[in-house]
Amino acid sequence: KSPTTVKEIKNLNLQHPTYWSRSPNTWGSLSDWDIYFVDQIPGCSKEEAHRSLSIELNTLLSKLPKSSRRFTKANALKRALEWEVYYSLDFLGPIILCVGRAEERILDNKLEKRKKKSKVEEEVIPMILMIEMNEKRQRLTSQKSASFMNLITDFEYYRIDDKSNTQENLENSEKNEEDIQDNEQTPSVASSTAKTDVESNQKSLKDLLCSNLQCSENMKSICQHHDTLYPDENSIDLRPNSNYFKKLPFKLLELYLKDLDNKIENLIPPNIHKVLIEFFQQDLTGEEWHIKIDDLCCLDQSDWLMVSVIRILRRTLPPFIMAFSMGARNPLLNLATLEKPHLNSFVHPCLQASLWYISAICYEFGEIGSKNHIKRECADGVGYLKAADKFQLVYMEGSKPNANGDKEILDASKISYNLQNIFIKIVKDNIKCRRRFPKTLAVFGGQSFRLRIHLQFLNYCGKPCMFDLYYYNTLLTNDVLTLEGKFFLNEVDNANLPRDFTEMADFVFFYECMIKWALLAREVKEGFEESRSQQRPSRLSYINSLNVANTI
Repeated sequence: KSPTTVKEIKNLNLQHPTYWSRSPNTWGSLSDWDIYFVDQIPGCSKEEAHRSLSIELNTLLSKLPKSSRRFTKANALKRALEWEVYYSLDFLGPIILCVGRAEERILDNKLEKRKKKSKVEEEVIPMILMIEMNEKRQRLTSQKSASFMNLITDFEYYRIDDKSNTQENLENSEKNEEDIQDNEQTPSVASSTAKTDVESNQKSLKDLLCSNLQCSENMKSICQHHDTLYPDENSIDLRPNSNYFKKLPFKLLELYLKDLDNKIENLIPPNIHKVLIEFFQQDLTGEEWHIKIDDLCCLDQSDWLMVSVIRILRRTLPPFIMAFSMGARNPLLNLATLEKPHLNSFVHPCLQASLWYISAICYEFGEIGSKNHIKRECADGVGYLKAADKFQLVYMEGSKPNANGDKEILDASKISYNLQNIFIKIVKDNIKCRRRFPKTLAVFGGQSFRLRIHLQFLNYCGKPCMFDLYYYNTLLTNDVLTLEGKFFLNEVDNANLPRDFTEMADFVFFYECMIKWALLAREVKEGFEESRSQQRPSRLSYINSLNVANTI
């Protein structure tokens, strides 16, 4: 039987199965193949097209039945190709050469038109590929989050249940001690009784969560509104320039922004803000600024944040002052500055100092690859905890001063998906270590586009119930307790990089932006340290959660 479908043609190991899966009557002549080949590989030569055709025809003739129409058509194309090669050998004299050159000119005109069309398509195809890539990533991430939701809920159950030490709980545990031991040691033997116990535990957990954890109606409404617009997406982009942020109803937006202001803007104490304002309002020369920076000190050594801010200024401000002093050769005014010199001189050192002095996070920059990244993509900057686990909490991407708009979109998408992957990796590693989750869990992203930095954090939220930064929705379905929720990408702040002495006042917002970002990271770091001192979850919880973690 002659292969006819695309799947059957693909089994022949052809390079262009789509072309050969069509009806043989539509294969056309050598010119039709040349035009098709140029569409697939823009800028190729005629010799390359004929070389590829020869390989394809040899494969078809060796595997197709001789009585099939496809074999007959392929054989005719091969003879035409051999005759075309014979023409090119210049054996038939000037008359044939003139005819051949005339045919070549006609073909070249067709190819030129195709090339012009392909130039337009080259601008559209990358955007289409990016959209398809994003859709694939969303499907993969949603599959991961389905198991990830069950995993968090299982751990949260034992977190709340293990904390109760009252006499009433001790009496209840004594009554059910034998049943619990049977369920832990021989779950396959006591499956019928275990099902009843699990069902009752799930019901009590549902009641316990909804009665003890306050519900955030605003976040619940945001999740529901997002589901109506993007039912297949498991992440909500709440950055100011995102498409969804612009579609959010004003009432929901107003409450969300108020909550975010209360959490972030209060991180900077008034005395820190006052010191930064007074320091950068001075009108000094380059040499005078260096003297002022060297003389910076903190009178109150007990104020750890003030001490950290002084250290950050002394370490990161001199490169800016030196650049400003160069006048017309100032690299911050030169839009042709390359990406790495720009980031390594002015952006990465500031982020590195802020994270180290405030949150004790080790920040590295360069082309950094990691198993925590999707397809081991390289990041421009990453940050790790210095504790024994060394979890990655920071992912950063940057660009040169004159980058185009496509770079901003690609970097933003890359940051979002990698932050989700890093978050899930932390959860899996935390469960494998048999430890409880910190009260506050988030990962942090950064994007430097042109001369502006955008600092973000990503957390995980559910619909009706709130646990610190997280909102959990528990649904009892088919005797399995599941968690429905979404990733929330929030912007901490953004700021411009000052470019010369006339913009010294902008350093206040620039440094405050990084300080707030680092303080949020410090809160997460302290949560991990606190979780290490807590009692470990039960072995039943550990085994159940470990089984779920292995499926993500």
